[in-house]
Amino acid sequence: MKKAYTLVLILALLLSLNACQTFSPPYEIQTHRLINKVWSVSEQQFISKETLQQKTLTPQVILLGETHDNARHHQLQAQFIHYLTENKHTPAVAFEMLNQNQQSIIDTFEANHYSTGDNTQSAEKSTNLFAEKMNWQESGWPEWPYYRPVFYQTIDNKLSIIAANLDLKQVRKVIKEGSQTLSQEYQDLLKKYQYDEALKKELEQEVQSAHCDMLPEKMLSPMLLGQQTRDLAMTQAIQSALLKNNTATKAQVVLIAGSGHTRTDYGIPFYLHQENPELRLISIAFVEVSEDEFKPDDYAKAWSKTATQLPFDYVWFTARSEREDQCEKMKLHMQKKNKK
Repeated sequence: MKKAYTLVLILALLLSLNACQTFSPPYEIQTHRLINKVWSVSEQQFISKETLQQKTLTPQVILLGETHDNARHHQLQAQFIHYLTENKHTPAVAFEMLNQNQQSIIDTFEANHYSTGDNTQSAEKSTNLFAEKMNWQESGWPEWPYYRPVFYQTIDNKLSIIAANLDLKQVRKVIKEGSQTLSQEYQDLLKKYQYDEALKKELEQEVQSAHCDMLPEKMLSPMLLGQQTRDLAMTQAIQSALLKNNTATKAQVVLIAGSGHTRTDYGIPFYLHQENPELRLISIAFVEVSEDEFKPDDYAKAWSKTATQLPFDYVWFTARSEREDQCEKMKLHMQKKNKK
């Protein structure tokens, strides 16, 4: 389950392949009992969608973890943003899909299209124009129709857009050459949050498992470093957005990111709590169902072999999306690479 969306990253980082896929609606497993049910991990019980929505009104940070190529996940993210704005909230929306070196372009876009007197262009046109400004077609993320709903809600409500991720070239450089390629600030953070050997080994095995057990052994530590660096970058982006909006008593940030980044055990929520223990946050993951798993905690092993509970505050189960066999795709590439 976790392999499908994680492989989009590894293929983009290592293979320089385009991660865009043909747009199609989610593949429905109509008989699966978990679809559209919401699981509260701490309470170990199902709750209503309305109850979960209400729980997003008080946190300062809301993390909405997705599978990148599942259209339903982006529809649900858009619904949460709509719910917040309907309740007079104006959160900044941070995106893993946008790189920090794009922020100046985003700021210019907002200056031109967020003016209260600007009625010359519909939100739909502005949203599609944003995709052009971001050069989305060449970004390596799934095609624009997947992400349009969440960006539409953000732009239609004139919410601040935060580019949360590091530039892909910088991530590749970190993986290839190490942490010395980063600024001193990032190097200090990596030292502060250095994994002990036992945990590092466990996490490296998760990286290997998530990539179909095909990564060379020497790539495990660099890939883990790349993941941790991106988590720290998005953590900093969220903190900066909260400080920027701190004049408002309801300062709030929504993060749109892959579920691997929004997990509470060692993802972005972990770093946010370490940096600010009093910060109020909630991590919601949209998780695809499997045909042979019918209880919520059955899905915990997909995140860690030793886990007994899902590493999120709440999980919203959805149908799976049809996609190529990513393991087969990686296998074919590795075979070509080895022949060179």
